[in-house]
Amino acid sequence: MKQPGPLLVLGSLIGLASCSMGTNPDSSSSDKPTSPPPPAQSGNYVVTAWSELGMHCMDGKDYSIFAVLPPYNTVRAQVIQRGDNPTLVTGVTVTYEAMTDTSGSINTTSVSKTNFWSYVKTLFHVNVTGDIGLTGNPVQSKKPHPMTYDSTSGTWEATAIPTVPYDDAGNRNPYPMAKIVARDASGKVLATTTAVLAVSDEMTCSTCHASGGSTAAQPASGWENNPDPAKDVKLNILKKHDDRWNVSSYLPALQANGYTYQASLYQTAKSGTPILCAACHGTNALSAPGISGIRPLTQDMHDLHSSVINPSTGTTLDNATTPYNSCYLCHPGPQTKCQRGAMNKVACYDCHGNLSAVGLATRQGWLDLPSCQMCHTNGTRYSTTFDSTGAWRIATDLTFATNPDTPSVGKDLYRFSKGHGGVYCSGCHGSQHAEYPSLQANDNVYSTNLQGYAGKIVECTVCHVTAPTTQTGGPHGIHTIGQTWVNQHSSYASNGRYTQCAYCHGANYTGSPLSATSTARTFSVDDGGSKSFTQGHQVSCYDCHNGPSGG
Repeated sequence: MKQPGPLLVLGSLIGLASCSMGTNPDSSSSDKPTSPPPPAQSGNYVVTAWSELGMHCMDGKDYSIFAVLPPYNTVRAQVIQRGDNPTLVTGVTVTYEAMTDTSGSINTTSVSKTNFWSYVKTLFHVNVTGDIGLTGNPVQSKKPHPMTYDSTSGTWEATAIPTVPYDDAGNRNPYPMAKIVARDASGKVLATTTAVLAVSDEMTCSTCHASGGSTAAQPASGWENNPDPAKDVKLNILKKHDDRWNVSSYLPALQANGYTYQASLYQTAKSGTPILCAACHGTNALSAPGISGIRPLTQDMHDLHSSVINPSTGTTLDNATTPYNSCYLCHPGPQTKCQRGAMNKVACYDCHGNLSAVGLATRQGWLDLPSCQMCHTNGTRYSTTFDSTGAWRIATDLTFATNPDTPSVGKDLYRFSKGHGGVYCSGCHGSQHAEYPSLQANDNVYSTNLQGYAGKIVECTVCHVTAPTTQTGGPHGIHTIGQTWVNQHSSYASNGRYTQCAYCHGANYTGSPLSATSTARTFSVDDGGSKSFTQGHQVSCYDCHNGPSGG
């Protein structure tokens, strides 16, 4: 049963987004911090937007041998009419377009940066021309492209945007930016926001599979030694696949699905027909069912590689001590550092488990994933989603929970969950692995434009013209902050009711990470003076009073 809404300081709203921040034990500040500036977007409308995945992976420049993932970014947005009672609106148009990022980089085209479109019809049975994605949406460019309103999700969306991690100057940039614009029927701009179309091709299979690499990965017929490094690695992988598995019995099923492969996948590719891994191995990433009798891609890849010895460490990937020695070998990666959000100090396996755990047959790839409440529960932030038995923690406190049975029965995925006012969690907290504040400057442009500083969206006036005063009506059942709340909060905490405050302000009312200020703030107090708090200060009853029941 859900607890009564905690009296959580709005400036410390966490949900999925935060990990412990540095704090200052002194509530005063020599810098004399002031209350945050009003949001940059203070008009009648505001747009929230996010990339559905904090990071998308793609094969890279070469698709002539085989394909794991195509260029495929999906962006979603909601439009809110600001007011005392903000509302989600639909009678507008929303577009996306390329924009110059914080470093001066811009990415407006993909067709010259990968040979994907030369093989897209053979691989995915979709006949699209250059710079058009699998669902018909174009790459972000200098021209605004329309997003489609999806009444089921209640969002505008642009699926399968074919973004690649190389900008127009040829430089590698996994974090290209897009501008999202809402307009009325006459074409007048109502509001704009930004989104990062994060994408990386840093799947370093070459660590083991490049010719001359790991002895354990060497094909029986010998290394390929292709002069093109991208082709070399992939051909070695297909050789190794042929060594281990005979696909002859699956060829009729493949043929029925439109894939004409030979018994040797290596020879198939050498003959000019690239292999789609998802043609055999089902994956929810592409809604591909695969072929009966062949394990799903997530299960096969993680289980198969769990016992692999990392040549640079001498330990198995299952027993790696850092993501750089395991997860970042296949997922992007030492350069990309896709785990860049506020929880960047939490290791991949602290949430997901090691490769063996991710590769369990009982786990559905892309659907059985960690939930916010596994770590954020009962006023505590756990450093791992796993309990003492090694199982995912089952939370009874749903204060920071994802939506149950979302997107399907028995699943509760953050990227599909909604919160306060019907706004998607990602619209305030950022995409998974890119929670605000992020280590990437491009990510932080979004929240800075909305509320005046980087971090999860916590300022009520982003959507409310006037910040309401409420004890439990804010996101996650919290109270709002501001001078009005400071003036009135004693009425909520009097007559022993201050025990409600312990959830966020700590059992001893001396503050906790849940009461940490999101930015520097200054408030007037009863004696005619003021109190200033630095960013990250864990607000306690002792900051202004002699404890929760003191004067």
